[in-house]
Amino acid sequence: MDGLMKRNNRPTELLFRKAGISEGMSVLELGSGPGEVTEVLAGIVGRTGRVVAVDRSEKMLAMAKERLQGAGVENVRFVCADLNGTADYLKDVELASFDVVAGRRVLMYLAKPEAVIEGLLPWIRPGGLVVFEEMDSTMCPGLVGSMPGHEQALVWLGQMLDGEGAQRAMGLLLPAVFAKAGLHFERIWAEAVIEGQGDQFPLGQMLGLLTPRLESTGIATAPEIEALIAQINAERDPSRVFVSAMRFCALGTKPQDA
Repeated sequence: MDGLMKRNNRPTELLFRKAGISEGMSVLELGSGPGEVTEVLAGIVGRTGRVVAVDRSEKMLAMAKERLQGAGVENVRFVCADLNGTADYLKDVELASFDVVAGRRVLMYLAKPEAVIEGLLPWIRPGGLVVFEEMDSTMCPGLVGSMPGHEQALVWLGQMLDGEGAQRAMGLLLPAVFAKAGLHFERIWAEAVIEGQGDQFPLGQMLGLLTPRLESTGIATAPEIEALIAQINAERDPSRVFVSAMRFCALGTKPQDA
């Protein structure tokens, strides 16, 4: 996706607040990307809190810095590191200094998410929170009546994620990942992601933003994507519901004696 994307991240904010993230906390964010979730977390913890945001892409970090500078956010530090490796990027950080480890749609891209979380335990205070929002697209679409353009879009997006090695069922796997990482699993929430309802880009726009990735994996050409976008737009109807994915948010805690 290109540019400094602006969309409604209120659902993520509500989920994070519900999980217990609050003002004054110190947060380690994994996979910050262009800074959307970083901005949400910085707003929740406020000026008395702090966020350390980690991503492996210098390009994404530059976009995130621009986003937050434009919003006047000053309580964030960015770190470039590969999450799949050891947590050497925290070697100068005091142990047990984070109240929270959080992220959105990042564990699905990690080869061993439980190992990554387990490796961060020394930097989480006893009783500290681990909160992740992840998607599951394996149980969708949900619809009444045929919407072939929308359905084809999900096929292509699923093929793209599979080709990139993403775990499309990560939402459902969160409790097991937390348990394997040595956390105490607390609870999990889920809600439907409904096409065009505020927090999601419409599928047509999403396909347009993802055209380079769809082309690079040989799933579709630019003219094919443009044709499907036109079909999706023709199918759009405010009286019809199309569920494109399920959003899960799980809460785990570091045991007091760990």
